[in-house]
Amino acid sequence: RVAQGCLLKKICLAVAAVEAAGKMEVPLAESQMKAEERNAGSDVVMQKDEGGFIDPGAHVPGPQRIQGSVINADPRVVHFKDFVTPEEVKHIIELCEGRWEQSKTSRGKVSQLHGPTKDPDSAYGEETVGNTRTSCSVHLTFEESLVVERIAARVAVVTGTTIDYVEPLVVLRYEPGQFFKVHHDGAMRPSTVFVYLTGLDEDAGGTTSFPHLGFDVQPVACTAVMWPNRQEDGSADYRLMHEAKPVLAGMKYGMNCFVNLHQQRDASGIVIVPHKPEDPNEGVVAS
Repeated sequence: RVAQGCLLKKICLAVAAVEAAGKMEVPLAESQMKAEERNAGSDVVMQKDEGGFIDPGAHVPGPQRIQGSVINADPRVVHFKDFVTPEEVKHIIELCEGRWEQSKTSRGKVSQLHGPTKDPDSAYGEETVGNTRTSCSVHLTFEESLVVERIAARVAVVTGTTIDYVEPLVVLRYEPGQFFKVHHDGAMRPSTVFVYLTGLDEDAGGTTSFPHLGFDVQPVACTAVMWPNRQEDGSADYRLMHEAKPVLAGMKYGMNCFVNLHQQRDASGIVIVPHKPEDPNEGVVAS
């Protein structure tokens, strides 16, 4: 199907992650823009309409491989290396220029945010500015760049869902002194993937702290961490309460990639296809 008669996006990515003995294999795609001029690591194929539309992210290279490691068994928390490329990071931050606004939090009843609801029309609270979260945010749309779309596809793959359940991606900027106090992402979100677009020195703060699990994740450029938010009965798993520690020096850029319990959009104009790498070193096998 050609979305709105002009663009068919084929996201060339593995349809599923293969997991065994704490290892995760996520084959990624090389570019198929043109066989004679491959842009190594780009994992999106696009078709142009008669007007010759070129997506601004079409030639931004993606990762050739993603390395995933289980850093906590129960609940299962996975850390990824090379989830995005430096070129994708630069592209994403450029998309955010002139759009930064103070980050908001959801305020509502505990039953709305953390209860085992299955109603797609349930209210998830009111978005408000508060003193528990002082970062700035930009909400990206999937249509503005294929880079946004293919990152959403990676999120769908590693979380074991389909791309239509991935929420619009939210880019975050933390300046020195900014933070997000201990919070939960909500039971309406089965999974979270948080991407560290940029890194910080070990003594510069800005870690993601999981107080109930007893560890922090250090911001390292192009990495990501994934965790579940729901228990088997659908209620919030409070073991995954977490905090963005204050940045002490430098600037931290990150990105929230949430998987929602309910379908977010019609993604029938997008096709995720398996990739068969010519190079046996492509993909991932990481402990």
